[in-house]
Amino acid sequence: MTERLDQQIAFLNEADKLKTILRGTTLCDASRAENSAEHSWHLTLYALVLADQAGPEVDI
Repeated sequence: MTERLDQQIAFLNEADKLKTILRGTTLCDASRAENSAEHSWHLTLYALVLADQAGPEVDI
């Protein structure tokens, strides 16, 4: 593998660990605690979907 690919795989492995970190808040339906991976995924979706609403000073 190339050095860049090694770094990319290492990053993805670190990001996968977010699934094991439970957040202090519960889901909207209060059924369970959300993990950090779920929170990050939802935050990313919001950022991508609403990117066209950001001001010109925001680096998407």
